[in-house]
Amino acid sequence: MIDTVPATTVDELNRMSPDRVATMVGDLLYSPPLGAAIAAAAPFRSLEHLLDAAHRELLRLPRVEILASIQAHPVLGQKTPDAYSREEQSFILDSPPEVLAEIAELVDRYEERFHHKFLVCAQGIGGHEVLLLLRRRLDNPTVTEWETTVRELGRVNVLRLRTVVR
Repeated sequence: MIDTVPATTVDELNRMSPDRVATMVGDLLYSPPLGAAIAAAAPFRSLEHLLDAAHRELLRLPRVEILASIQAHPVLGQKTPDAYSREEQSFILDSPPEVLAEIAELVDRYEERFHHKFLVCAQGIGGHEVLLLLRRRLDNPTVTEWETTVRELGRVNVLRLRTVVR
């Protein structure tokens, strides 16, 4: 995994070798198999075509690969060297210590209950909103929570791809 991925355009992405696209996208999305699947879907007509392919390929991945991508994400509310996660969580990380402590406690409870990390597209939301989401999602049935987590992973993937590919 790399800290940042160089910005590129759809045209530049289409000119890259499939191995380079797979590595770049796989690193960005914490999923080498997803990176390879997206690279195999090239060439892309537009950013929206790339995003559609990324979503489609995410949903085609085996559960174990989706879980590996989820687990590779930093823990919500904790400092991380990952530049994208720091940016995505900036409002959360600026929360008061007592809010961060409660997030940490609920994240632990969440992981005990669902056996994977709590994942939410954190762009633009603060610690208090995360607490509300955690409390609500802790009550979800397992199947509902898995679907919610995969949907959030897809949102994070789209956000990251939009950040890097113009």
